[in-house]
Amino acid sequence: MSNRQVMQQALECIERCNAHGWILADYEDEVESAITALREALAQPEQEPSEWRDMIVATLVREGINKHKARELADHFAAERNHG
Repeated sequence: MSNRQVMQQALECIERCNAHGWILADYEDEVESAITALREALAQPEQEPSEWRDMIVATLVREGINKHKARELADHFAAERNHG
């Protein structure tokens, strides 16, 4: 399952719980923040893996970084590169 599918599934679950009143009043602000964050993330265009990202991941893995952490770092570097 892709990250987008996981986010969509989480959003739908939270929205259903919220619609049925299954969210405690003490957590309404946090739930609304989570819903907003998920909607904003899902509204972003999906980025396709790039050769640049793959190169960063491979380099980090060669340096001894766990492949999952390497992917996370490469995505962070790509976001910084695109916005900065």
